[in-house]
Amino acid sequence: MASTLNDINEDELAALVDTYGTPKEFHFEAFFLDYECNLVKQTEAKGRLHDITCFIQQDNGFVVIQKPNYAKSGIYRAPSGGAHLGESLQQAAVREMYEETGLTIQLDRFVLDMHLVVVCKDRTIHWRSLVFLATPIGGEIKPIDTREIFDAKVMTRDHLLGPVNQLMEESGWGGFKYRAFLTREFFKRLDDLNLQIES
Repeated sequence: MASTLNDINEDELAALVDTYGTPKEFHFEAFFLDYECNLVKQTEAKGRLHDITCFIQQDNGFVVIQKPNYAKSGIYRAPSGGAHLGESLQQAAVREMYEETGLTIQLDRFVLDMHLVVVCKDRTIHWRSLVFLATPIGGEIKPIDTREIFDAKVMTRDHLLGPVNQLMEESGWGGFKYRAFLTREFFKRLDDLNLQIES
């Protein structure tokens, strides 16, 4: 039986739309490996089934991260994380970006509202990603949470959509297939909104 837990407050979401614009909505389904499903289930057990993902513009590129479980694979993705109990989504975005990249950021545009169906052997789990364009306003690229983050760097749009996207698609991981799709749709949406920076 599918879990339909939604831990995002709709009033808070509406306020984000009022402030940062209406995101484009997508639905995606992916088969997750047992290892990936266990990670999602651990997060679900803590009462969270969402993440806030930020594409942070810097130096004609975007700040991306790599985690220890795929270190030195060539795969990088936009940083993301979720809200703690009693924490707003905006506060969570700022905190998570700082912990993962060392940068203090401001949100610029609400770009995508992604609904993911995580398909596991025993059941499906519904996940949601709120995807923003952001700008750094302080700090330097140096992960604070070195247990969770192996590396952080700047990559161009072309590199993210080319070699990195291909590695994600070929990885065999459902989570990376989802992130590859999310990345492609993010840049398409930036083009539609005429918000694209030079790569």
